[in-house]
Amino acid sequence: MPTYWFPYGLWCRFRLKQIISKTANSCETMFAKNIRIFSFLIILVNVSPYAAEAQYRPYYRHQNRNISYMHHLSEFHKQELHNIAIRLEHSIDNDKYACDGYFDYVCGRNRPLFSILGHLPHSGELIQLLKQLQEDREQFEAKQKLFDFFISCNSFKSLDDCYYESFEYFKPLFGYIITKKHINSNSYEVKNFVEILERFLAKAKSSQTTSHDIIRMKLLTLKEKFRMPQIYFRANDLNYEYRELSIYRESYQHNIKNLELYRKVNSTYEYGVQRTMLDWSLYLYQSRNKPMSYYYATLNVHLWMTLYNSTERQQSLEIGGLQRLLEVGECLKLPQFVNVLDEARILAVIYLKSFRNAWEGYRDWITASTEHQEIYDEENDILEKYRLNNKKLFFTLYAQNFCEFGRDLAENVFYLGLKQNHDFFKIYSCNYKPESFLDCI
Repeated sequence: MPTYWFPYGLWCRFRLKQIISKTANSCETMFAKNIRIFSFLIILVNVSPYAAEAQYRPYYRHQNRNISYMHHLSEFHKQELHNIAIRLEHSIDNDKYACDGYFDYVCGRNRPLFSILGHLPHSGELIQLLKQLQEDREQFEAKQKLFDFFISCNSFKSLDDCYYESFEYFKPLFGYIITKKHINSNSYEVKNFVEILERFLAKAKSSQTTSHDIIRMKLLTLKEKFRMPQIYFRANDLNYEYRELSIYRESYQHNIKNLELYRKVNSTYEYGVQRTMLDWSLYLYQSRNKPMSYYYATLNVHLWMTLYNSTERQQSLEIGGLQRLLEVGECLKLPQFVNVLDEARILAVIYLKSFRNAWEGYRDWITASTEHQEIYDEENDILEKYRLNNKKLFFTLYAQNFCEFGRDLAENVFYLGLKQNHDFFKIYSCNYKPESFLDCI
């Protein structure tokens, strides 16, 4: 199941619809709670974005294209494009017209594919990873504790439940086998992931604000550390991590209590650099073989949200900051139930700027080299069979992050960037012109 940022989003949306002067403060308080959750989740050291693998074969001369060389995708990459396209067919509502209401089109069936913070691996993937852990020649105490827990769980619950609980409570061990078997410093996953980070850092560098520099330097440090993620999941370190955890094969309930206490008190993978290395490794594994349109709609936009969540809030605290936000809200034509709240106006600015930069970043990546253009074209050749292309994939995956918040907040806050995007209107053949918010921000 997808993970969303605001657990109380639907409730607050309902309250926002009914807002009047007497209830504004209570809803603003709830919205502020949601924002605090938002701020916590996008603290840079806990960035948990998607990533994707683009594994390619060497060039060879292609006789039927104007491009001199054709850069072929791997069979895994091609198959993943087919998989995404098929899943998307069951996710969107083709009976709806995208231009009349994009929320109904992408969220009408209530089957979003992904969210910015990722998704749990499928049970088949967890089975494979546990099997690889079991067959791994390196034997150590932390691994044995994982399997003892699995045995105790299976005496009370189904196999599927135990796979997911084992993953939830022993994620660092899954990080160990993922970085050992699937991800390393020379893999295409890591190279593409680092390329996304480098492009973001280069663009963010053009701004000289202090907040930009602080976040940029933190991310620069994390990027260098992630070139060798496996060093954060060595057997000796994992043994030390779980040294005080007692696990008994015959006592599932006792094990759960011990694990909950351990995570609150002792786990070094809940915060800081270790948490980031774990999250990035997990999402790289879960998102392997995905196209760059997937990267930019999730990872890149998440990085921009991290940045603007800091800078926009800082500017709102400056002299005249709230008045500036009020004027921006009027310019963006935010409805009253949104414009009445300072937090909602800040969110609108954060998401509009983040979407705009992510989309520009993806377009820049396509045109950065002949190789990128060829990759983009060949991916579109595959997606075309399903009446899709990379641009539609980008717009859909971005928009589906916000299905849980309902039509009003999605259309009037999170989708503002879509409403001023000329490519969006062209790709869906909308018969009216997009709104222009360039003068507002």
